[in-house]
Amino acid sequence: MGIVLAPMRKLRASLGSDRITEFDAPVGCLVINPAGVDSSLAWSATRENAVVSITPEALSELAAHEFDLADPELKPPAFGTVDLWALSIAQRITAELIGNAPANELYLDSLLTVFGIHLLRTYTNRSKQAVSPRGGLSSVGARRVREYLNENFVRKILVAELASVAGVSPNHFITRFATTFGMPPHRYLINLRLDFAEKLLVDGELAIAEVAYLAGFSDQSHLAATMKKYRGRTPTKTGRASAKN
Repeated sequence: MGIVLAPMRKLRASLGSDRITEFDAPVGCLVINPAGVDSSLAWSATRENAVVSITPEALSELAAHEFDLADPELKPPAFGTVDLWALSIAQRITAELIGNAPANELYLDSLLTVFGIHLLRTYTNRSKQAVSPRGGLSSVGARRVREYLNENFVRKILVAELASVAGVSPNHFITRFATTFGMPPHRYLINLRLDFAEKLLVDGELAIAEVAYLAGFSDQSHLAATMKKYRGRTPTKTGRASAKN
């Protein structure tokens, strides 16, 4: 999927045939290229857009979970179609990828999951409507997810993985997790990593770079940027405060 982030004139494209269509692409214009379908796209000026790729296997898994739909077939919209919901998700993905700190993988995976659900709802022929998630996780599901995150927070974790632990679909998991824990999954994961990092910094036995690695951050600067953003202080100041105490 390509989502236009800055308007463009006179794009020339084809999809599934040799017929070329020329069109103007405003901000939010969405082009869908299903897997295995030949396409072409030509432009004469700098192009600013986001490209989101979801494997057929991942999309089929989402379709089975959310709509009880096997082998979903995407129906691309006409060239020039604007999709403001897709634009909103694409802008969030872009902002996370180009930020100063390394991207949060669970947050990106959550956005991709929501994007996939939107595609299935809007651009497939499906007879069954998805049931909107209501309420939070069950007490058992919440306990299992909490324990799983406590044991695995330093490594890469995906939405489908946590949803399976909770016993719900990926789309329902994101909403129900936030209802249960008062924050989205990626923020909960950040808090676990920061809590662990602060404990190690307070102990004062390890260098900051080692603390960053053990707490699941890519490097020392990643830890520093994340701690500054969410805790309002740096790792150095955290260690100094402990020493003073």
